Amino acid sequence: MDTKSLIAYSKVYEHILGELPNSNDYDDRIIAQKIGYLVQDMGVYLGEMNFFWHKRGPYSRTLASALRYFEVNKESFIIDCSRVKIYDVIIPKLDHLKKLINLRPTNCSVLIWLEICASLKFLSKEFTTTEIDFLSVILLKRKPFLLPYKDDIYKSWKIMNNSILN
Repeated sequence: MDTKSLIAYSKVYEHILGELPNSNDYDDRIIAQKIGYLVQDMGVYLGEMNFFWHKRGPYSRTLASALRYFEVNKESFIIDCSRVKIYDVIIPKLDHLKKLINLRPTNCSVLIWLEICASLKFLSKEFTTTEIDFLSVILLKRKPFLLPYKDDIYKSWKIMNNSILN
Protein backbone atom coordinates (compact mmCIF):
# COMPACT_ATOMS: atom_id res chain seq x y z
CA MET A 1 0.00 0.00 0.00
CA ASP A 2 1.56 3.27 -1.05
CA THR A 3 1.59 6.44 1.05
CA LYS A 4 -1.30 8.07 -0.85
CA SER A 5 -3.49 5.00 -0.32
CA LEU A 6 -2.58 4.89 3.37
CA ILE A 7 -3.54 8.56 3.72
CA ALA A 8 -6.82 7.86 1.90
CA TYR A 9 -7.52 4.87 4.16
CA SER A 10 -6.73 6.99 7.24
CA LYS A 11 -9.13 9.74 6.14
CA VAL A 12 -11.87 7.19 5.47
CA TYR A 13 -11.30 5.59 8.86
CA GLU A 14 -11.42 9.01 10.49
CA HIS A 15 -14.67 9.87 8.72
CA ILE A 16 -16.29 6.64 9.90
CA LEU A 17 -15.02 6.44 13.49
CA GLY A 18 -14.09 10.05 14.24
CA GLU A 19 -10.37 9.48 14.74
CA LEU A 20 -7.34 8.38 12.80
CA PRO A 21 -6.48 4.68 12.90
CA ASN A 22 -4.48 3.28 15.76
CA SER A 23 -2.68 -0.05 15.74
CA ASN A 24 -1.21 -0.01 19.22
CA ASP A 25 -3.35 -2.82 20.57
CA TYR A 26 -4.91 -5.96 19.17
CA ASP A 27 -8.51 -4.72 19.28
CA ASP A 28 -7.58 -1.55 17.39
CA ARG A 29 -5.86 -3.62 14.71
CA ILE A 30 -8.94 -5.81 14.32
CA ILE A 31 -11.18 -2.74 13.97
CA ALA A 32 -8.80 -1.27 11.38
CA GLN A 33 -8.86 -4.50 9.37
CA LYS A 34 -12.67 -4.71 9.43
CA ILE A 35 -13.07 -1.07 8.40
CA GLY A 36 -10.69 -1.70 5.48
CA TYR A 37 -12.58 -4.80 4.39
CA LEU A 38 -16.06 -3.27 4.66
CA VAL A 39 -15.05 -0.09 2.85
CA GLN A 40 -13.49 -2.15 0.06
CA ASP A 41 -16.61 -4.33 -0.05
CA MET A 42 -18.67 -1.16 -0.61
CA GLY A 43 -16.61 -0.44 -3.70
CA VAL A 44 -14.31 2.24 -2.33
CA TYR A 45 -10.81 1.59 -3.62
CA LEU A 46 -8.10 2.42 -1.10
CA GLY A 47 -5.21 0.54 -2.66
CA GLU A 48 -4.38 -3.14 -2.97
CA MET A 49 -5.31 -4.80 0.30
CA ASN A 50 -6.09 -8.42 -0.73
CA PHE A 51 -8.05 -9.83 2.19
CA PHE A 52 -8.09 -13.49 3.20
CA TRP A 53 -9.66 -15.37 6.12
CA HIS A 54 -7.62 -15.23 9.31
CA LYS A 55 -8.54 -16.33 12.83
CA ARG A 56 -10.45 -13.08 13.42
CA GLY A 57 -12.01 -12.83 9.96
CA PRO A 58 -11.01 -10.81 6.89
CA TYR A 59 -7.36 -9.83 7.14
CA SER A 60 -4.90 -8.05 4.88
CA ARG A 61 -1.16 -8.35 5.43
CA THR A 62 -0.69 -5.26 3.29
CA LEU A 63 -3.01 -3.22 5.49
CA ALA A 64 -1.38 -4.56 8.67
CA SER A 65 2.04 -3.53 7.40
CA ALA A 66 0.75 -0.12 6.32
CA LEU A 67 -0.79 0.48 9.74
CA ARG A 68 2.51 -0.33 11.44
CA TYR A 69 4.19 2.17 9.12
CA PHE A 70 1.47 4.71 9.96
CA GLU A 71 2.12 4.30 13.71
CA VAL A 72 5.87 4.83 13.32
CA ASN A 73 5.32 7.94 11.19
CA LYS A 74 2.11 9.15 12.82
CA GLU A 75 3.09 12.81 13.26
CA SER A 76 3.83 13.15 9.57
CA PHE A 77 0.62 11.34 8.61
CA ILE A 78 -1.48 13.55 10.88
CA ILE A 79 -0.21 16.58 8.96
CA ASP A 80 -0.73 14.86 5.58
CA CYS A 81 -4.24 13.74 6.53
CA SER A 82 -5.21 17.25 7.60
CA ARG A 83 -4.50 18.44 4.05
CA VAL A 84 -6.68 15.83 2.33
CA LYS A 85 -10.41 15.93 1.64
CA ILE A 86 -12.56 12.90 0.85
CA TYR A 87 -14.27 13.05 -2.54
CA ASP A 88 -17.94 14.00 -2.19
CA VAL A 89 -19.01 10.98 -4.25
CA ILE A 90 -17.54 8.59 -1.63
CA ILE A 91 -19.10 10.19 1.45
CA PRO A 92 -22.57 8.54 1.06
CA LYS A 93 -20.91 5.10 1.06
CA LEU A 94 -18.93 5.96 4.16
CA ASP A 95 -22.02 7.38 5.84
CA HIS A 96 -23.76 4.10 5.01
CA LEU A 97 -21.09 2.20 6.97
CA LYS A 98 -21.22 4.77 9.75
CA LYS A 99 -24.98 4.24 10.03
CA LEU A 100 -24.49 0.46 10.11
CA ILE A 101 -22.13 0.89 13.07
CA ASN A 102 -24.52 3.25 14.83
CA LEU A 103 -27.38 0.72 14.48
CA ARG A 104 -25.49 -1.94 16.43
CA PRO A 105 -27.19 -3.32 19.54
CA THR A 106 -26.20 -1.66 22.80
CA ASN A 107 -24.69 -4.89 24.13
CA CYS A 108 -22.38 -5.14 21.13
CA SER A 109 -19.10 -3.21 21.04
CA VAL A 110 -17.87 -1.62 17.82
CA LEU A 111 -15.15 -4.29 17.72
CA ILE A 112 -17.58 -7.23 17.91
CA TRP A 113 -20.09 -5.59 15.57
CA LEU A 114 -17.49 -4.88 12.88
CA GLU A 115 -16.11 -8.38 13.28
CA ILE A 116 -19.59 -9.87 12.77
CA CYS A 117 -20.42 -7.65 9.78
CA ALA A 118 -17.10 -8.07 7.96
CA SER A 119 -16.97 -11.81 8.65
CA LEU A 120 -20.50 -12.38 7.35
CA LYS A 121 -19.74 -10.41 4.19
CA PHE A 122 -16.54 -12.38 3.65
CA LEU A 123 -18.20 -15.76 4.26
CA SER A 124 -21.10 -14.82 1.99
CA LYS A 125 -18.62 -14.31 -0.84
CA GLU A 126 -16.53 -17.36 0.04
CA PHE A 127 -19.53 -19.71 0.05
CA THR A 128 -21.49 -17.72 -2.57
CA THR A 129 -24.64 -17.66 -0.49
CA THR A 130 -26.80 -15.14 1.29
CA GLU A 131 -28.46 -17.77 3.48
CA ILE A 132 -28.00 -16.35 6.96
CA ASP A 133 -28.72 -19.62 8.79
CA PHE A 134 -25.85 -21.28 6.92
CA LEU A 135 -23.55 -18.28 7.33
CA SER A 136 -24.31 -18.06 11.04
CA VAL A 137 -23.39 -21.73 11.57
CA ILE A 138 -20.10 -21.30 9.69
CA LEU A 139 -19.28 -18.07 11.53
CA LEU A 140 -19.94 -19.61 14.94
CA LYS A 141 -17.85 -22.66 14.06
CA ARG A 142 -14.95 -20.42 13.09
CA LYS A 143 -15.51 -17.95 15.93
CA PRO A 144 -17.19 -19.71 18.86
CA PHE A 145 -16.54 -16.69 21.09
CA LEU A 146 -19.34 -14.95 19.15
CA LEU A 147 -21.98 -17.40 20.43
CA PRO A 148 -23.33 -14.86 22.98
CA TYR A 149 -23.95 -12.56 19.98
CA LYS A 150 -25.97 -15.05 17.89
CA ASP A 151 -29.00 -12.73 17.76
CA ASP A 152 -26.71 -9.86 16.77
CA ILE A 153 -25.36 -11.95 13.88
CA TYR A 154 -28.88 -12.19 12.47
CA LYS A 155 -29.57 -8.53 13.19
CA SER A 156 -26.39 -7.39 11.43
CA TRP A 157 -27.26 -9.44 8.35
CA LYS A 158 -30.77 -8.00 8.27
CA ILE A 159 -29.47 -4.45 8.60
CA MET A 160 -26.74 -4.93 5.98
CA ASN A 161 -29.26 -6.34 3.49
CA ASN A 162 -32.15 -4.01 4.20
CA SER A 163 -33.08 -0.58 2.97
CA ILE A 164 -32.75 0.79 6.54
CA LEU A 165 -29.32 2.04 5.59
CA ASN A 166 -30.30 3.69 2.34
